[in-house]
Amino acid sequence: MTRYELSPTHTPRYVDPEDRQPTHPALLATDSVAMRHVLERALSIAASEATTLITGESGTGKGVIARLIHRRSARARSPFVSVNCAGLPEGVLESELFGHERGAFTGALRQRPGRFEQARDGTIFLDEIGSADARVQQRLLRVLQERCFERVGGTQTLVSEARVVAATNVDLQAEVEAGRFREDLYYRLHVVPVEIPPLRERREDIPHLIDHFLRPRVDRIDAMSADAAACLADYPWPGNIRELENTLERMVVLARSRRLGLGDVPDEIQNWRAGERAERIADLGSVTYREAREWFDRQFMQRALRRHQGVVTHVADAIGMSRKNLYCRLTRLGIDPARFRPGHGRIDARMDHPTLNDGVGHDRWNEGPTS
Repeated sequence: MTRYELSPTHTPRYVDPEDRQPTHPALLATDSVAMRHVLERALSIAASEATTLITGESGTGKGVIARLIHRRSARARSPFVSVNCAGLPEGVLESELFGHERGAFTGALRQRPGRFEQARDGTIFLDEIGSADARVQQRLLRVLQERCFERVGGTQTLVSEARVVAATNVDLQAEVEAGRFREDLYYRLHVVPVEIPPLRERREDIPHLIDHFLRPRVDRIDAMSADAAACLADYPWPGNIRELENTLERMVVLARSRRLGLGDVPDEIQNWRAGERAERIADLGSVTYREAREWFDRQFMQRALRRHQGVVTHVADAIGMSRKNLYCRLTRLGIDPARFRPGHGRIDARMDHPTLNDGVGHDRWNEGPTS
C-alpha cells in the first residue's frame, strides 16, 4: 500500500510507509510529480517478475530504485547483489558475474562462484550495463533467454533464478545504432523501462534532500540561511543528488559557524549564478529594477574589496561610505570581506536570489533571510 500526505508546504507528497529502511528516504518521499510517477512505476514492477532497465544521469539514484524494486518484491528475503560493470577492468567482469573454475586463468587458484550464483533466487543489479564488453553481453543474453550459464573455464551448466535489474547513464539505443551494444540484449533488458529525472527537473525536492543530508550532522550544524538554500536550489546540479550530498558535506566540514550561510556555498556554485544573472542583466527586459540594481551593487562592492584586499576601512574611504553602512550593505549582499584578503584564495562574483525563497523555508535548515 502507498499513501499521499501533505508536506508542510501543502504539496502532495508521495511516501512509501512500508519501506522501513530505505537507502535514501529523501528520494522515496517526494513532492515532484515526475518522481512520483517513477516510484509508482517501480512499485508496479516490484509486483511482477519483469526484467527492468533503469536509465538516468549519474547520481540520480538508480541504485536506490533498484533496491526499492527488490525490497517490495516477492524476492525481498533473498539476496540483493549489486555489480558495477564500469568499475571492473575488461576481462574481469565475466569472472565476477559468472564465477570461474580453478586454473581457468593465471591466478585462479580455486573455484569461485560468481554474482549470479550469489544472488540465488533474489535480484542482481547490473549498474552501468553499457560498459559490458561484447563477450559479457553475449553471456548475459543467454542468461536472460535460457536462465543458464557456465563458470569461466567450466563445463557444468548452472541455472540462474535471479531477477535482473540493469541501469545505465548512457543512451543504449544510440549504442546499439553505433554497434557497441547488442540489439537483442537491449530489447531483453528493456522490458519495463524506468527513467529517473535529473535533480534540475525536480527542484521542489531539494529542500527535502538538504534536510536529509544535514540531519545526521546536527552535532556540527544547527541551521542554513534562506539565501544559502536558495543558492543551492538555483544550481542545475549536473552531478545530481550525489553532487548535492558531496557539496553539503564540504560546506559542513569548512563551515566557520554552526549556521550555514551564503558564504559557505562553494565558489563554483555561486559563480554559476553570477554568470546566469549576468546573461539576464544583458537582456534588461528579463529582469526587474531591483535585480539589476542588486547585481550592480554586488559587482561594485566585490571589485572595491578586491582592489583594497578586503580592508573595509580602505573600501569605505574609497567609495565615500561609512564603515557601519558598508558592513550593513555587505551583510545584506552576503559578501564576506575576509575572503578578499591575501591568503584566502581567489574570490569571484557571487549572486543572490532576491525572489526564490518559497518552498525552502519550511524546515529547520532554513531560518529565514539573513539580516
